[in-house]
Amino acid sequence: MPQCYVTIDDSPTPHTSALCDFLYNHRIPALLFIRGDMVKTYGDKALIDAVKKGFILGNHSMTHRPFGDLSYEECIDEIEKTEDIITGIYKKAGVARPRRYFRFPYLDRGNGDRIERHFEKSNATDINSHPKVVALQKYLKEKGYSQPFQCNHPVYKNSSIANAADCLMTFSSFDWMLLDRHKGQWPYQSIGDLKRRIDEDQMLNEKGITSIIIMHDKPEPEFPPVFESLIDHMVIKGYEFLSIL
Repeated sequence: MPQCYVTIDDSPTPHTSALCDFLYNHRIPALLFIRGDMVKTYGDKALIDAVKKGFILGNHSMTHRPFGDLSYEECIDEIEKTEDIITGIYKKAGVARPRRYFRFPYLDRGNGDRIERHFEKSNATDINSHPKVVALQKYLKEKGYSQPFQCNHPVYKNSSIANAADCLMTFSSFDWMLLDRHKGQWPYQSIGDLKRRIDEDQMLNEKGITSIIIMHDKPEPEFPPVFESLIDHMVIKGYEFLSIL
């Protein structure tokens, strides 16, 4: 049976409560990487409710700007402002916060490389070698950030990935490509395309291999059916969804 962790970037949106209820009803745990600016826009109620249901919150920066475009000091400010928001949400929920998790916007870890788009090739490279990447990894480790995943995916044989302080992944759903503002600009243009991509990924479907999937939480009205269809597809295929902690 294929095993995977579900991670969700860019919460909250007007759909967060519904998406979390959908996952909760399917008994699927998830790690939600939240944006501080989205909390400012949409409020924290959905996230408080999510925490009470057992979902875990991670830090996805304040404004979701690529960290390669920012100074080191700006990067730290982005992390710490969102960290304060997350601490407040857990306090309001009356739930002890487990551990600190962080995911870089676009998986740009400070060097301008949006590695989400070519992550399957990252097992052949040292993605921690850039000076600002090194400095940010040092900061994250000193602040207690870590990855919660027990992952045996081949890409994690690269020690620079397995030992990273930020939360990486092994498979991007590319669900965002079906948003109206992106449609036609990227290779995948239908839910069928994305389902086939899931079906054709060898490691994602290999028995005994653990995968880390990135999905998204987007405010556009056309997005929830995409999210739910892809999750349903994995449920039908018999995926085992692993707990985050």
